[in-house]
This record gives sequence, C-alpha cells and structure tokens, in this order.
Amino acid sequence: MLYKMDLLCIDADVFSVVNIRLDLQKHAAKKRHRKLKRRVEQRFNITYGPAKVTAEKQRLYDEHKTRFKGFIHQTLEEYLYAGFHSTVFETMEICVYDEDRLVATSFFDLGEKSMASLLAVYDSNYGEFSLGTYTMLKEIEYGMQTGRKLYYPGYVLDLPSRFDYKLSLGEMEYYTPGKRWGKYANFNPEETFAHALRDRMASLKLALSDENIAFKNWYYPYFSMGYMPLWKDRFLHMPWVLELGHDLDGTLMAGFCPEKQEFMLCHVQPCPDEQHFINMEQANEFDNSAVYLSHLMECGDKTLFTSLRDLMQTMQIWQQRHDKLPPTCD
Repeated sequence: MLYKMDLLCIDADVFSVVNIRLDLQKHAAKKRHRKLKRRVEQRFNITYGPAKVTAEKQRLYDEHKTRFKGFIHQTLEEYLYAGFHSTVFETMEICVYDEDRLVATSFFDLGEKSMASLLAVYDSNYGEFSLGTYTMLKEIEYGMQTGRKLYYPGYVLDLPSRFDYKLSLGEMEYYTPGKRWGKYANFNPEETFAHALRDRMASLKLALSDENIAFKNWYYPYFSMGYMPLWKDRFLHMPWVLELGHDLDGTLMAGFCPEKQEFMLCHVQPCPDEQHFINMEQANEFDNSAVYLSHLMECGDKTLFTSLRDLMQTMQIWQQRHDKLPPTCD
C-alpha cells in the first residue's frame, strides 16, 4: 500500500507536506558539500549494496527513532518491508564504518529513471561529521553515476522546520497545488492546505469566543486513518478539532476540511478495537494528553457548513440543550 499525505500533525500544529525533488541532470555539488565528503572519506570506510537488515543497523535505528516525528515502525525490518518477507522495490543501502564499527547507514529505492531517499540513521557520538547529510550526498552521487534523472529526498513543511536541511542539497523543485513540478524558489505557503486550515480555525475560535461558547483545542495525529478507502466513513479525518462538549451521541467536535473548503460538526467516540488498526509506535510528543487526542476516534453523524455563520447558528441551538456536558478541562 502506498499513500501520500497532504497534512502532518506534529509539534502542536498542523503543517502541509511539500514534496521536493532534485534534477540530477542539472545538479552540481556545492563546495562545502565536496569538502564534507572529503572529510568523511578520509576518516571512514564507505560501502554500497542491496539493503539488508542486521543487528548493527537495528542498533542505529533504535537509537535514532527516538528523534522521529509522527508514527514510528518498531523495527527497521518493519520499516523496510511493512511486515512482508520481501518488497517490490529495489532498495539499496550506503554504510559508513569506523574500522569495523557501523556508524551510519542510509536506504534508498531505485527506479528506472529516478530514486527516492528513505531513511538515514547514524551514531550520535559521530555528530560532528554530519553523517546524515553525507549519506544523502552519496545517494545523489550514486544517482548521477548510474544515469538517474531525478532524486526525491522526501518532503519539507510549509513553514520553517527541522526538515529544511534537505533544501541545502541543491536547487529543488516542489510539487505544486496544480499537481505540477515547479521551482522551489516560487513556493508560496499561502497556497497550501495548512494555511487555509490555520486561517479558518482561527476564525472559528474567534467566533466561539465572541459567543462565550467554551471549547477545548485538540490536535489529532490519527486523522489519516479517516482517508483510508476501507474505513473512509468510519474514522475522524480532521487533524485539528475543537471539542465543544458531550451529549448522548458522544463528543461534539468542530473543525475545517481544507479539501472540501467547508466547516464540519460531528460526534466522535474512541474506537474500542483501536489496536486492531494501529500497530505502530507513536512519537513521545503524542503522549501529551493536554495537546493531542491520542486515541483513534470513530466518527458518527457529520454536518457540513459552507459558511462559519451557518455553523454558529447550529451551535447556538445546541448550546440551549440541557443534556449536554461542557468540554474537557485542561
């Protein structure tokens, strides 16, 4: 199964995922990158080969995964093979050794004309050598030497973030809202789903405050489950919601759907068999129960509103109910 995320819920905010790529036919290594490669290669031994999971690589993965954002595969083998015994992809690896000790490794997939960087892990005791950046530079070098045209290093976010180091690799292109590739220099964050979401949620919060309607702000990391075809109508699919209170139908939530450009009211309740659907670890930040709604939520009735005014009229009626309870307190 493959899927592409448009939004990402991390760091107590919601961001747009901006996919980027590097045109290898136009690429020239920067002076500082050439210097970094020389420095590393004078000190370490480098190998290429088909990807293999070993105890040494698992050790690096276990150390590194504490720094991952979002949801985390428990093992390196699960990351690469998703529980299967093999993969349809041609996955390669670069390994960096300090004598006999593995200190860094990266994995990348090869296509006929392109390649995609998957993961880099390294020993934190060797941080001064920027081995994560180094392995990406070696991936690019491998792509150029084998005649690939395009290198996909993953994504950045619509706002400045820890992912921006990828932009230093070269002159990037980005996947535009019009589903074309354009120069990253022309990227406009105001054209993203996340920008629209932040704007509408700020308006919703202000309207509720003006009407003295209590609410609790939640970020919801499991929202992507609501987009899976088999369960599309079962689970909550908004990454950012406002809890408005409780009644016999469950917890009432309000949010904004950027892909539909509409506000939504819905009742939700925790999924009783959550473990059947979720088999990944979550980043430590999601343990913050004051910020994240960290349970898989089933979604009941849904009502869409094209305008904030219509939603607020419905809320004013709901506020008059005597059987409701206030939202969760911080």
